[in-house]
Amino acid sequence: MSKIVIIGGGFGGLSFLQTARKSNNEFTLIDKTNHHLFQPLLYQVATAVLSPADITVPIRNLFKNDNNVKITLGEVVDIRREKKQVVLKNDDVIDYDQLIISTGASYSYFGNEDWGKYSNGLKNINDALDIRDKILKAFEKAENETDKKKQKKYLNFVVIGGGPTGVEVAGSIAEIAFKDINKEYRNFNSNDSNVYLIEAGSNILPSYSSKLSNKASKYLKKMGVEIKINEKVEDIEDMLVTTDKGKIESDNIIWAAGNKASSLIELLDTEMDAEGRAIINQDCSIKKDDSIYVIGDAANFIGVNGEPLPGIAPVAIQQGKYVGFNTKKNISKENRKPFKYRDKGMMATIGGFKAIGVVGKFEISGFIAWLFWSLIHLVYLIGYKSKFVVAIEWIFAFFFNKRGTRLIYRNN
Repeated sequence: MSKIVIIGGGFGGLSFLQTARKSNNEFTLIDKTNHHLFQPLLYQVATAVLSPADITVPIRNLFKNDNNVKITLGEVVDIRREKKQVVLKNDDVIDYDQLIISTGASYSYFGNEDWGKYSNGLKNINDALDIRDKILKAFEKAENETDKKKQKKYLNFVVIGGGPTGVEVAGSIAEIAFKDINKEYRNFNSNDSNVYLIEAGSNILPSYSSKLSNKASKYLKKMGVEIKINEKVEDIEDMLVTTDKGKIESDNIIWAAGNKASSLIELLDTEMDAEGRAIINQDCSIKKDDSIYVIGDAANFIGVNGEPLPGIAPVAIQQGKYVGFNTKKNISKENRKPFKYRDKGMMATIGGFKAIGVVGKFEISGFIAWLFWSLIHLVYLIGYKSKFVVAIEWIFAFFFNKRGTRLIYRNN
């Protein structure tokens, strides 16, 4: 019987545990929160489409019938490889025979950490609620502001980063600003709002073909988003974004550019890439220590095309299942088949019931792509209640033009 510790209750960690739990091993899953977060829909919480409960599920509930699984609420602050121990913030020490690290990633400000004080990232529920409240409060502040110049700061929304998260957030904010709140306020018109999407590269959604990227741009522009490509952010201050092409005053600055791996990877004293990800072997173990596995966003796994696999949920899920299967069957390192990612395609939603995607060799876009996107996300969403509630919210939004209730949760 082995003691197996899993750090992180995200897609990779849960996928591993759900695969390996029916074995003669003791499992301890450590996470800073008590819930699994369906991160692909986090932007919908941030923009008042869904509530936090719609995209979360208590981790303990998932494993309540597995007596060999222990859930620990805590934060890992040290990993002692030589002693095979992890240390928690409360000084608890947990021994392991095998360690699975699936801690995801956080935003990188490219060495400008002060920018985080004046902008909001989107990685967890608290981030989403902060953005949600700030967006909704911005309209209230604009309603009470008689100075048009100051009012403009509240009605300017700046999203930095043209990847999937940035595109999703910008499109969803545009739906609120130009559609949902129409006629609700008296001191300004919904068309007074400005939604900016800033991308340093030459295209938004650079991982897609130029054809799909251009379609996404077309959809966003039609929704009212002003896209600024080939524009690099040089500074972020209180209510001010400075780029190499100008300045934008805004009380709503959302950072969705650049990622870095969890700082725990540095504690492993193993080979890393420029983003702080562990460069892993073909069986997902780290270099020089086959008792430690890194999966998901924190791992650099070279795919068949010679490039690192993308930091998306399907990669983490498949890696978790792969390592879980090897653990369950107790397959020795010499007899393990190399991990092989099965690319089933990728999709990005734009807003306005439009999306783009690649399914096999086919590129799809528009409403059909959005239907595919919706179905795929409902399939991956954990918990039947969550699937039902989210589906109902989307149906109401589509047929009755009624998005989630725009509640301001916090008074500060």
